[in-house]
Amino acid sequence: MKKFSLLLLSLLFICPFIVNATDGYFMLGFGTRSKGMGGTGVAYYQNSIIGGNPAGNSFLGTQYSLALDFFLPDRRYNVTGTPSGVDGTMPLATGEVISDTKILFIPSFGANWAINEKSAFGISFYGSGLNTNYPAQTFYDESVDNTGINILQVFANPTYSLKLGEKHSIGASAILAYQQFKAEGLSLFGMLGLSSNPDKLTNNDNDSNFGLGFKLGYMGEIMEGLTIGASYQSRVNASEFTEYAGLFAEGGSFDIPANWTAGLNYAFSDKLRVLFDVQQIYYSKVKSVANPLSKLFEEGHLLGSDEGPGFGWDDMTIFKLGSEFTASESLQLRAGFAHGKQPVKESEVLFNIFAPAVIENHLTLGFTQNIGSNGKSIDFAFVHAFNNSVTGPNPLDPAQNIELSMKQFEFEIAFTF
Repeated sequence: MKKFSLLLLSLLFICPFIVNATDGYFMLGFGTRSKGMGGTGVAYYQNSIIGGNPAGNSFLGTQYSLALDFFLPDRRYNVTGTPSGVDGTMPLATGEVISDTKILFIPSFGANWAINEKSAFGISFYGSGLNTNYPAQTFYDESVDNTGINILQVFANPTYSLKLGEKHSIGASAILAYQQFKAEGLSLFGMLGLSSNPDKLTNNDNDSNFGLGFKLGYMGEIMEGLTIGASYQSRVNASEFTEYAGLFAEGGSFDIPANWTAGLNYAFSDKLRVLFDVQQIYYSKVKSVANPLSKLFEEGHLLGSDEGPGFGWDDMTIFKLGSEFTASESLQLRAGFAHGKQPVKESEVLFNIFAPAVIENHLTLGFTQNIGSNGKSIDFAFVHAFNNSVTGPNPLDPAQNIELSMKQFEFEIAFTF
């Protein structure tokens, strides 16, 4: 446990901001090769080393991979409409506000060791999360300092994989999660009497928790050229953010939702393969993420209470299409596209100013360049998350509308040996 803690802290030290908010706050794909193919890869063992389908590790042999992701998110909101001036309403200052922190980086690491011809043990470390940092502005006719949240998530996945015959395999991973959270500029919710614990609402610096879950996977070639794969990740049950017990429902609870992925990998020839994945993320099962803001107007449902409001997110279903073309013995080219309806409802735009995860479409490109004949390679992926927006009324002054928007560029490079 001591070694695990040191590894987590080392990864945390070199990635102070994690903002890989693509499918809600989940990553588009696991590993550089997967990202280059639209996030596909649950049925392709080459994407298994960093957090992918645990069944694929038994095909990898002994292998190591280190990746660094450069992330350029653009998060903003725009308030329009003249305040109604009606007693009891709380308008926002009109105009567009853009979140700071433009260029961020995210490291990840994977290692796999062949135990024998049929089984392997591996471990991977990677991060995810969501971040906003808005400059000083006016909320409800009051001037406030910088406003925003930072949700940082670091995962360690020790994995065991076993071949069933020559073309099928199963695998299991433990998911050890570390989360860090910070909120700033939300004190007015306490001043307005909307929190069950105003002292544990905002500006309490970084708080952290640990969580535990598991991931199961299967991969197999069911006919010549056609491989299927599936994985299921359990809900990761985490301890509470005690310093934010007056913000998140259930006294600071913030579990990571369960999700599953299923996919196909078809090799049309020795040079071309096409992959298709479907992923389902169950945001609606985590109260601090799923509960609507309307809970706030029900008796006894203040921020931080057992049935307190959250971000009002829906579940997400993401469809991913990818391809890989072997241009030469040393070069593979990749491309992909992913689409998933974003989780934020129009009625939930106020609270999601702090988490505008409204991305729906991704276009990706990538390549692998082999170096020599000893298994070394450089992988590269480019991801463009197209701009998307959601507009809805300000529930504290319906005369106003709030538009949330986000777009992203992502570049990732990895060295595998």
